[in-house]
Amino acid sequence: MSTLNSVKLYGRVALLRRQVLLQQLIRRAVAGALAVAAFVTAAGLGTYALFLGIVAPLGALGATLTIAALYLVCSLLLLAYTLRERRSPELQALEEMEAAALDTLTADTQGMAQIVQAAGHRVETLGSSLTLGIGIVSALRRLLASRKS
Repeated sequence: MSTLNSVKLYGRVALLRRQVLLQQLIRRAVAGALAVAAFVTAAGLGTYALFLGIVAPLGALGATLTIAALYLVCSLLLLAYTLRERRSPELQALEEMEAAALDTLTADTQGMAQIVQAAGHRVETLGSSLTLGIGIVSALRRLLASRKS
């Protein structure tokens, strides 16, 4: 595979993977924002109703501490859910394709580097040969000039 084709393949796979990641991020952000709005509303109304229901038997301080404990448990559960990372098969396949395309690109680039290095050695050899040839011609000219004198 040529280097240009490798670059094109890598670019396409990388772009496709980033598009999938962006779509997932947008969906999660919208769903998260709606969930937070609904949760805040429900929590506010539920807190008020719970407070009214338990203020008589527990008193104001007991009712407040009970509600705070419920919120602490909910927040810990939500934090655990948020930190859990899901792996989708599509995203994993795209990640593997991107790695394979990058490996191909690297191999093609190394091949091109070897070709350029070999060409550099050839140019260096040609330069050395030309320098040697010019030196020989110059020495012959001096030799011939000294014979004529």
